Amino acid sequence: MIAVEQLRYVRLGTSDLVAAANFAQHILGLELVDQDDAQVAFRSDFRDHTLVFTRDPRAGHSIGFEVRDSEALERAADALAQNGYEIAAGSPEEAARRKVKTFLSFDAKGVTVDLVVRPLHSGWRYFPSRDAGVTGLEAVALRSTSVAKGEVLWTKVLSGKVSDWVGDAAYIRFDTAHHRLALHPSSSSGVLAVEFGVESVDQLMQSSYFLQDQQVRIVHGPGRRPSSGQMFLTFTGPDDVLFSYVAEGRTIDESTHRPRQFPRRARSFCAWGSRGHLPEYDTEHGATAAPGGRS
Repeated sequence: MIAVEQLRYVRLGTSDLVAAANFAQHILGLELVDQDDAQVAFRSDFRDHTLVFTRDPRAGHSIGFEVRDSEALERAADALAQNGYEIAAGSPEEAARRKVKTFLSFDAKGVTVDLVVRPLHSGWRYFPSRDAGVTGLEAVALRSTSVAKGEVLWTKVLSGKVSDWVGDAAYIRFDTAHHRLALHPSSSSGVLAVEFGVESVDQLMQSSYFLQDQQVRIVHGPGRRPSSGQMFLTFTGPDDVLFSYVAEGRTIDESTHRPRQFPRRARSFCAWGSRGHLPEYDTEHGATAAPGGRS
């Protein structure tokens, strides 16, 4: 099994690099790290960067996870190949773009996964472009046309563990946080939402009013997830990717926790009854999983 150390970054292809950069700075409140004609990178915490927009929308979506060292990367390549995944070794130029020592990539049903070694940390304090209270990149939610196969990849080949299910949606952890990755049954594949932690519920509610004032569409929340205990606020971003602020939430005690099965219904996604205006979050908009549990 490949030991994943940490979620490091999300890379998103975009049709409008200027608009995407403006969103990241002035709406999300992230700190600009660097930019050129091909990409623009932002940080949200101690990591050198956590969000990158690339100019070509055909580049699709990538998520980066750290592994311990080059030996771990070699073992990962062997394990992935044995499980039928085509591996691409990153070139020195591509590694420099990602600010990592070395990496490999593979396609995970519509999302490219980068396994990286020695990604850069920043020695400077994170300085946001607006006071949204962002504390860091928390998690990524994926659309998946085959959650069952995704679970096998993330828990049998990689080192994730399922914390809970909502219908067929799986919440997967790599550390003591409830989840760093969520797989949502969908008719398409790709990044559904990128989630950033904020300091407290106060910052989350302040952003709710800020987003409304900026005419950014809120698609789910404010609310609280019964599974993780997180407060959340989910809103639209560039190129049909969602973004979320999350606060609070429970940690996992490995000695006592057992994955729980929640029914697929609106109150399993939000204990307060907030309706998600997307099929991945709301059974009234075309559920893709069995309503009473896992199919």
